[in-house]
Amino acid sequence: MNINEIMDLLGLIGSILVGICFIPQTYKTINSNEINDISMSFITINITAATLMSIYGCYYLIIPVIVANGSVLLNCFIIGYCVLKNKKKIENNISSNIDNV
Repeated sequence: MNINEIMDLLGLIGSILVGICFIPQTYKTINSNEINDISMSFITINITAATLMSIYGCYYLIIPVIVANGSVLLNCFIIGYCVLKNKKKIENNISSNIDNV
């Protein structure tokens, strides 16, 4: 195995690990519906960065960049959707409680 193959392998392993690191948070967010501590600024910046890096990776055909940022993008979209969905539920509950008072 030459140095280029080793570096490619390291990049691919690293990108897979980056993708995996979001899975526990995504899983917890979906199952617990706990969204109070999730910053929409964080999600928005991550979606923007991952989109730009995915475009970059696709243009230059850099597989580790595509894998890592594609995974980050998918997980951030899922978490962002959960946050927006649950905040809407909370707002609806608050407004219905106010109407009942």
